[in-house]
Amino acid sequence: MARYEHIKGLPVITVAEGTQVGKVDDLVIDPDRKAVSWLRLHTGGLLGGERMWVSVATVHGLGEHAVTINAETDVLAPADAPEADTLVKARRGIIGTKVITENGERLGQVRDYEFAPDTFALTSLFVPPGMNILGQFLTIPGDKVLTIGEDVIVIAADAVIRPAVMADIGNEPTA
Repeated sequence: MARYEHIKGLPVITVAEGTQVGKVDDLVIDPDRKAVSWLRLHTGGLLGGERMWVSVATVHGLGEHAVTINAETDVLAPADAPEADTLVKARRGIIGTKVITENGERLGQVRDYEFAPDTFALTSLFVPPGMNILGQFLTIPGDKVLTIGEDVIVIAADAVIRPAVMADIGNEPTA
């Protein structure tokens, strides 16, 4: 599986030309498909450069050290990627978004997520202790995500499995 935390910041290299065309600045989710659909790149240095787009359909590979795409022509200017712009304006991000169950129980905020490297579909959301009310690290399966909304992510009520309360049998008096 690929993780947001690991992909963000990786260089993007073209297979055809062997050039670095930028670094992954962000990943954009399609809330209807519940999948990553675009990579936003930053090209240039710290003070300069511009933001460009790469559709995940043109990604050749996701590795530990780089993302590879087919060719430089796969890097699009914002004007040439209206779908990416529309998704960003819809404000349907994942990182930092509150998570609630369909029953209205707030679980916390997403810190990271995983997706399948071949389909880019969400496979897990991660809500760490301190960012959730249960005080535990929560892993929410991607197939339990019902809605990625502008304000919250709604998940199925059965997505959260709480640890069973264990009886304390060690303190019972002996006869």
